[in-house]
Amino acid sequence: MADDVVALVTGATGFIGSALVEKLLEHGYRVKCLIRKTSNRRWLENLSVEYVDGDIFSGEVLLSALSDVTHVFHLAGLTKARHREEYFRANGEGTAHLLQLTAKAAVKLRRFVYVSSQAAAGPSLTGAPVTEADSPHPVSIYGESKLAGERACLELGSKVPWSIVRPPAVYGPRERDIFTYFQQVNYGIRLQLGADQRWASIVYVDDLVRGIITVAQDSRSIGETYFIANATPCEWATLGEVIGKALHRKTVRIILPTWITPVLATVSEGMAALRRKPALLSFDKMRELKQLHWICSAEKIHTQLGFQCKVSLEEGMARTATWYREHGWL
Repeated sequence: MADDVVALVTGATGFIGSALVEKLLEHGYRVKCLIRKTSNRRWLENLSVEYVDGDIFSGEVLLSALSDVTHVFHLAGLTKARHREEYFRANGEGTAHLLQLTAKAAVKLRRFVYVSSQAAAGPSLTGAPVTEADSPHPVSIYGESKLAGERACLELGSKVPWSIVRPPAVYGPRERDIFTYFQQVNYGIRLQLGADQRWASIVYVDDLVRGIITVAQDSRSIGETYFIANATPCEWATLGEVIGKALHRKTVRIILPTWITPVLATVSEGMAALRRKPALLSFDKMRELKQLHWICSAEKIHTQLGFQCKVSLEEGMARTATWYREHGWL
């Protein structure tokens, strides 16, 4: 990679963001990380990156940082919030603001990659994998706010060469949400919501960041949206079995009735309100969890760009379990 390739990464301290930064450095990028002064930088401490102190609403700071940037990777956003307005300010308005500054200051820009979410597209209503051509129908406020970020890209399409990536459920070292399921399985329990089969697309973090970089480097992806996921979706019961095998644990499946979801959400939101923090199992999150088919097709990125995921579910879960144990998480 040439020396003049410079990336600005937002959300660089996060699970996916830090993995992307590592991969960009391997590809020869000079990397700038937009980070608040209060953010935990532990995953970036030993990496040769430049810190840009601020956030996506920092005007002058960003205008200066963008002057020599060739690629913007926008991952910053909220996955949990207490109020609808917080989601839309971070994921919708924040993305629009960053795009506007990029259009103004990034004179060397080759690509703006917005990392959205499968939640912006919504679940499958028919049981067939959702494609990029399908009309979005998010079922959560989070999904609506990520879709607002996508629409901001479309509105500035003539001024910024953008691409959108929609990851499904992402797992791997440093991930904390699916990690809670690892903890359950480690205790010998596999909780399942309802007796119906629940299917989900999934991707290992290394495959995802490799796909993001593929999109950023291929001119055919300008103005396009892509799902990046394993070719085969995973059924929830199978996921628990694979994690159990990775952890060498015998497990018992416990089925929770679906009527319990509002009870769990009420308790979770009540406790969160006392702590003045977002709820882990909010009513918004429950609307997502109740869906039976969170499945998407990764055929477009394979057909157009020749990209496909390499890490199988079994291999990825084994790697993840090893990392959790080595770092004392389990």
